[in-house]
Amino acid sequence: MAFTLSNLLFSAAVSSQAATNSAIGMIGSFLAAAALIVVPAASFLIWVSQKDALQRGR
Repeated sequence: MAFTLSNLLFSAAVSSQAATNSAIGMIGSFLAAAALIVVPAASFLIWVSQKDALQRGR
C-alpha cells in the first residue's frame, strides 16, 4: 500500500515550487490561526485571571 501511494505521489509531476508554495501557505495559515484565535483567547484568560486576583485581594 505504501509503495503504491508513493508511486502515485511521485508520478503526479508536482513541481518543487508548487510544494514549496503549499508549505508556505500551510505555515501562514497556522500563524493566522494563532493570531486570530490563540492570542485573543490567551489575552482574555490573563485579563480574567488578573481581575479575579484583584477581587480576591479585597
